[in-house]
Amino acid sequence: MKETLTGDRALGPGDKDKLDFRSLARNLAKSLVDRMSEGGAVVGLEGAWGSGKSSLLYLVEEELGNLPNHSRASVVRFRPWLIGNRDALLANLFASMTAEIDRVASSDGDYSKVAKSKAKRAASAVRKFASGLGKAGAAVEVVSDLVGFAPGTLLAKGMQAAGELAAGDTSEPGLETLKGSLVKALTELGHRFIVTIDDVDRLEPKEILEVLRLIRSVADFPNVTYLLCYDIGILAHSIEKAAEVEDGRAYLEKIVQLTVAVPKPEPFQLRQWFGDELSQLASPRDQDELSRLREVIDHEGGRQLRTPRSVIRTLDALRFVLPSLQEFNVDLADLVWLLLIKDGNPGLYRWIESYCGTAASLSLGTARVDGAEKLETASALKIAVGADSFEYRVYLFDFLDHLPGVDVELTTDSYEIDLYREVPDNERDAAISRGRLKSPDHYKFFFALSKPSHALAQGDYDAIQMATSEGAEETAKQLLKLYGEAATSSLSKADVLLERMRGASPSNWDKHQVTNFLMALSNVMDETHRRRAADASVLNSVWDRAERSMVVLLTRLTEGERTQALKRMFRDGHAISWLTALLRREIWAHGRFGDRRRHQESWYFSENNLNRIIKQMTKRYRDMPASEVLKIVDPLNMFFAWLESGDETGPRQLMASCIRTNLGLIDTLEKLTSYTVSTRDRYDVLQRRALEPFLDYSKARRRVETLQKDRNSVISKRAKTLARAFSDAER
Repeated sequence: MKETLTGDRALGPGDKDKLDFRSLARNLAKSLVDRMSEGGAVVGLEGAWGSGKSSLLYLVEEELGNLPNHSRASVVRFRPWLIGNRDALLANLFASMTAEIDRVASSDGDYSKVAKSKAKRAASAVRKFASGLGKAGAAVEVVSDLVGFAPGTLLAKGMQAAGELAAGDTSEPGLETLKGSLVKALTELGHRFIVTIDDVDRLEPKEILEVLRLIRSVADFPNVTYLLCYDIGILAHSIEKAAEVEDGRAYLEKIVQLTVAVPKPEPFQLRQWFGDELSQLASPRDQDELSRLREVIDHEGGRQLRTPRSVIRTLDALRFVLPSLQEFNVDLADLVWLLLIKDGNPGLYRWIESYCGTAASLSLGTARVDGAEKLETASALKIAVGADSFEYRVYLFDFLDHLPGVDVELTTDSYEIDLYREVPDNERDAAISRGRLKSPDHYKFFFALSKPSHALAQGDYDAIQMATSEGAEETAKQLLKLYGEAATSSLSKADVLLERMRGASPSNWDKHQVTNFLMALSNVMDETHRRRAADASVLNSVWDRAERSMVVLLTRLTEGERTQALKRMFRDGHAISWLTALLRREIWAHGRFGDRRRHQESWYFSENNLNRIIKQMTKRYRDMPASEVLKIVDPLNMFFAWLESGDETGPRQLMASCIRTNLGLIDTLEKLTSYTVSTRDRYDVLQRRALEPFLDYSKARRRVETLQKDRNSVISKRAKTLARAFSDAER
């Protein structure tokens, strides 16, 4: 069966009365007809938001319609929040009353011809009175505060004002005469009208005051009873604000003669209702989940299901998320627990979301939490849950059972919650297999209907951790595998792993694992560029993330271990372009070249290590044949690194070797082409400042222009493209 959202609405035709309001509604309907004064009255139906006032009002209206014909009243459903100003309120109220009287007049029931004629006279009197009000317009205005006036006084003031406005016009009767005719007609009709007004407290304060003034000033008609629904606290506050009085309740007492409180449902009724509906939405997978679900409904349901609205909202939340989560095998008991808290205690819900996110990062080894943060988080939990909530120890243990890495130290008089504990592998694996909230692979599904933002399953992390134990080569394979798997639309799993390690390196890796990971980075980073070259042009690429994670990992090593790791990376690493980028960064940071010397705290490498790295890399550059230069990712960066290392002749000699032949010139310039972006387009360019340190720029350009006429059409075409790059660079 397709489940649709119920929404925050009152009972309607065909809905079940879950809270047994029917008997109260039946008795209230009888009292409204049999016990109310013939002079008219105002009755208040009081209850907190979400307590079921609107549903009870619907049942009262339904029971009024079920009364015998001889005692049946007409129900006028007046909904002021759909109406604008005072004049529209007046017009709508009297139009609704007229429609009901017309219905009485046209009824084929037990009404005699005399009764029908009385109804027609009453309807005519209402229309004339409403017309008179409309002509008086703004004159029918409350001219003073309501408090202290007798029921008819304000109407009299309004009529007097209207009469003054209409002085000299005696062609039509005044409002006072019209009202007298209406009162007489309604008295003779002897038929009771119940005007129901729901959600008075949801209006703006000034609108609330307007409705109350309307009821007080122009609604004291015989046989007319008003039934108002409101939350007394909210309504009184709005009155105080709009009428500028000290006591909104006292103000309201001048208008409402009798109040009926919406009965507060028994907590077990709400839990039973929730459980019955839940059983129609989903089924526990086994006895364990069923047992935990019962505990959730009993303990958390008892705390959070306070009103009918809370039941409906939580059930609707389940109806909304369950279809999306079924394929991800999430734990039903955890989901119900979390959604109960989300509706009943949003602050606690946010605490749980934050805690689970940090715990998942700890499980992946990509976060650290110190003792002070643990204490602060535990204190925040106690505040969010509420004073003394955990004094009931059964609830305390049931609550913490939904969270990862928690323990409780109990004494006779107190308790201490220990958070962010290391989760044993078997406990973590069990949480993953059952799709628990405490699973690092599943927790995000509970909050965002999507995979965790870290986008790494525990299996991914376990694989990379195992690879670091086996060696650098196996680690490199796993890194490339993760780089080939998408985490988001623009990030790979390798991106996310490296980004997480920026905050904290895996705390459970030993020095060999750290060294193997560093060596893997120095081997695969150029390959990531080759597989997805566009990544190199973004401002935050996988190269940048690898660089930042390298810095964090180096802090895990002693000075001697760090020196040996760097020696291996820059001597043997295959990712020569990535290593070259690191070298250039450090040359500038140390102030060896340029004018961007940084503070020593921001250096990646010490002076001694940088000296060793420069010697290693310049030797690699010198030993590189021309044919290999064009195979690296960024040869121009290599030329600059070599130059900035202190060797001006080496890079020029290698460049001369590269461009000795015409084909070599074409191949080399194509690799040295960069791009620039204008507001109109992107242009490939060969910039003078980038090339002139290594070759004769003007001579190279003339050679390219000559090659445009080469008989070899392929070379000619490539030369034309390069000539345009020279030209665009000048522009």
